[in-house]
Amino acid sequence: MSVGTSATEVSGVTPEVQRKRGCLFYIRRTLKWFVIVLFGIIVLGVVYQTVATELDKRSYAPRGELYPVNGHQIHITCIGEGSPAVILQAGGVAESLWWYWIQQQVAEHTQVCAYDRPGLGWSQPASGPRDARTINTELSALLEQAGIPAPYVMVGHSYGAILTRVFAAQYPDKVEGLVLVDSALLIPRLFADQAEFDEWRRSNDILQAFIWGMTRTGIMRLIMPGTFQQWGYPPEIVSELAALRSPNSVFDADYAERIPEMWALQQASASAENLGDLPTAVLWASDLSGFVATDEALQTFFTYRDAVASYSGNSVVRMIEGADHGSILGNEQYAQQVTDAILDVIQAAQTGAPLE
Repeated sequence: MSVGTSATEVSGVTPEVQRKRGCLFYIRRTLKWFVIVLFGIIVLGVVYQTVATELDKRSYAPRGELYPVNGHQIHITCIGEGSPAVILQAGGVAESLWWYWIQQQVAEHTQVCAYDRPGLGWSQPASGPRDARTINTELSALLEQAGIPAPYVMVGHSYGAILTRVFAAQYPDKVEGLVLVDSALLIPRLFADQAEFDEWRRSNDILQAFIWGMTRTGIMRLIMPGTFQQWGYPPEIVSELAALRSPNSVFDADYAERIPEMWALQQASASAENLGDLPTAVLWASDLSGFVATDEALQTFFTYRDAVASYSGNSVVRMIEGADHGSILGNEQYAQQVTDAILDVIQAAQTGAPLE
């Protein structure tokens, strides 16, 4: 190299090119470490979720009894004495302990039972179809196994309210009253045809993949205690509620029930719109702040809400002021209003008097 000749001139690489190469080097290195750290966080989350789930199983024993139904163990807890028995059906991703306040209140008057669908709460997961009629067939068999005589007053919350209504149509001789608590936002004509359902399912699976990831990395486990506290559940059961909501099996069971079976659920719901004069209380939470939707979707919901009251010739509609979709069960005062409606339905069923 001659005197006055720079290394850049010899290599043919300009300072500008060197700067660009330096930027690419740092970008690649940053991305590499980002991927490594992200992978490490995911692994730690999966380990945390696995260990915490096993610890929860040891900490929270079943509150009731398990019975073999359709090849798997299903959990049911009953308290109180008397008839008719009140059967509580939880909503999506929910289990028997969500009914804590209402079960305690109703037990002062009659027998009241809450159960866990397969994969939820203390019930074992199940394979095969998880459509409404299969779920109801299992519930009917469970009640027989547990020695709980019909007829029942059936109470359902959210998605469980639809299952409850279908149960009444499926087993009319076993039901003498219904209470539908903030029924799920399922419009009887949600999908015009199978193709429209298939399109909905494809788009919905993106959201489900996100929730799947949150569940399996333990994020859902960290979120839920605050949610149950906000709804008003007593502090002594908040940790237990969060533990029961957090296992991977809960997401898997909920997905199997509601996503692939939504088309069948729409058909089952449509076939359960004529309940004759079955005493039916329809309860709604007044607070829709958690319901994020377009104005058109809200109007559709209001139309559906009005229609539910017409499914029975002996029905009453009540708005629980201040309650939202979760606190309608979790808050003791709101839960008492649900209990009052249950007792009114029992009285109407026993006396033949119209609901008011």
